[in-house]
Amino acid sequence: MIDYQKYLRFRKMKFQKITIAILLIFSQIAIAQNANETLSSLVKQAIEYSPRVKEQIQLLNVGDYRIKVQQSGTKPQINGEISYTRLDPIAEAVIPIPGFEGKLQFQPHNNYNTNIAASYVIYDWGRFKAGVQKTLLEMQQQREGIESLKQTLAYQVAQLYYGIIYLQKAIVVQQDQVKLVDENSKIISDRLKSGDALDYDVVQAQVRYKNAEIRVVDLQGQLEKQYIFLSALIGSDAHKQIPANAELQYNYPFADVQGAIGEAAVNNLDIKTALARESALAQEVKISSMSSLPQLAANGAIGIKNGYQPDIDAWRFNTLLGVKLSIPIYTGKRGAYNTQIARINLDAARQSTEAQKTLISRDIENAFNDIRVATQKKTLAERNVYQAEYGLKLAKIRLTNGVSTPLEIQTSETALEDAKFSLLQYDYQILLAKLEVSRLSGVKL
Repeated sequence: MIDYQKYLRFRKMKFQKITIAILLIFSQIAIAQNANETLSSLVKQAIEYSPRVKEQIQLLNVGDYRIKVQQSGTKPQINGEISYTRLDPIAEAVIPIPGFEGKLQFQPHNNYNTNIAASYVIYDWGRFKAGVQKTLLEMQQQREGIESLKQTLAYQVAQLYYGIIYLQKAIVVQQDQVKLVDENSKIISDRLKSGDALDYDVVQAQVRYKNAEIRVVDLQGQLEKQYIFLSALIGSDAHKQIPANAELQYNYPFADVQGAIGEAAVNNLDIKTALARESALAQEVKISSMSSLPQLAANGAIGIKNGYQPDIDAWRFNTLLGVKLSIPIYTGKRGAYNTQIARINLDAARQSTEAQKTLISRDIENAFNDIRVATQKKTLAERNVYQAEYGLKLAKIRLTNGVSTPLEIQTSETALEDAKFSLLQYDYQILLAKLEVSRLSGVKL
């Protein structure tokens, strides 16, 4: 028969285990969400504070005014003019009329002119629109550059953020080592009192204890440096913004190399900036090839001046109206040379873009290889930690029973410390490699 009480206890234990597992899963999810929120907040602060980003945004505003300057060329150009000219000698003729001696002046000595003149480009065969389009393309290149700068800043913050978490955990590992060395030092001291150990063994344990404390201080110094750099990026104190229980967790949306490379071809901001530069240079080629096109303009003027017959000294109202077609005939092949220069620059930019795509693909493949290698090492390191803990446990039992030496304890302690640090370092290496894949693929943090 089935013992009903045992069955109930079994069901209760099973339910408790399931409950604990569910709570652990939800706690990990909550920690990951908090980590993402913290990192997003730090990135936002850094971008809002960055003087470099603000500088580039201000320079981008110059493009709007460049377009306005270009647009002003399509509007009438009106100028006022007031001039005075003294001429000596002037053209004159003697009139042979009997009984009258006089001279006919064709131009006065003192010439006055006041007018308002206007000119207007009627048609330029598309040169103005091409110039505006080039400015717009250059502004787009600047925008892509700003986004690239923001992304670089975001990933700098991310590296510092996860570096701080790594050092926090490294300090915990080292502090555990300090406690372990201290406990074993007490065991050795007790053995010294009973005559089972030497003073040398006690001194060695004390030296190991101090060395472990020094490593803690060294790690704390490295942690403070990370905080200093992060605070400089966000423009405020970062010490209280990173929780002590933060984990080395970062999820990236790529399962294989080809998926990441395909995403990078579309979203990598360096490539997008390079493509925007190509577009601007292609427009420069178009503008250079238009240098031989004509321009049709109208001009007119209205004003008053002297010099009109019969009374050349009197000021008279006058007007001017005309149309002008300017056709470049020969400029020493300057336009052709400028076009060739623009084409060479465009070809060079295209080669640079292709080279950049190749480098990005190489770096993505290298990052995935780092993830694969570090994951394999992590699996081995997890086994090493278990074995090192078990070995230290056996060494402590043997030391307590007097069948082991302090050297065996020291060796076991060192093995455990190395195994824990290796496991932590592999977690950190995997995370950094994932961050690199995300950065190269254009993922926003």
